[in-house]
Amino acid sequence: MMPVPEAVPVGTIVPYAAPINNPTDPQGASYPDYQSQAYNLRLERQGWLVCDGRRVAVARYPELFRVLGYIHGQDGPGWFLLPDYRGRVLRGVNLGAQGPDQLPRDPQADRRGAAGSGGWQGNQVGSVQDDALQAHQHTYRQAVSSATGGQGPAVYSLSTTTPTENTVVPPDYTPAITIREAPETRVKNAYVNYLIRYTSGRPRGLGGLIGFDI
Repeated sequence: MMPVPEAVPVGTIVPYAAPINNPTDPQGASYPDYQSQAYNLRLERQGWLVCDGRRVAVARYPELFRVLGYIHGQDGPGWFLLPDYRGRVLRGVNLGAQGPDQLPRDPQADRRGAAGSGGWQGNQVGSVQDDALQAHQHTYRQAVSSATGGQGPAVYSLSTTTPTENTVVPPDYTPAITIREAPETRVKNAYVNYLIRYTSGRPRGLGGLIGFDI
């Protein structure tokens, strides 16, 4: 990892394309693991922590606590939670932003929940939101009558109907597309690990272990 200029603010989030788990355990069953890739690369010795939602001590990371406080939650006196960005797509805080329709870009900004106990909710940094599918209707071309041989083509009309459960009626695309079904609505994506900067200077005095709950 390249040295980070001290101008990078504490609390800065960066994507990290290398593994942090034990590379021989792709399922991550042993995470966090003191013999993991994260330990070998000494991410924490370079001023970075993994955004995995674990609790860390206020006394050990005072600069980060001054920035985050309990935004992402707390776990008893003297402990605060790191942001947990595993499996999540990051989204900018809506604040007062509106789209072309003059509606909030996040129409449910005020209903966002806290990431952890005591964390911030609503239209605030650190809040979280579950996946959802926008409410909508489909208009299908449905046959209402059909002519038989020599009597002309089938007659169709447009009507709005409720689709049969688990039935997908795609539009006409050329070439044909493959319809994918999944338990979530999502965009094409690639996995990265997110790191957070916890100090404005060069880390010192971390000892042999690197900031797990010890």
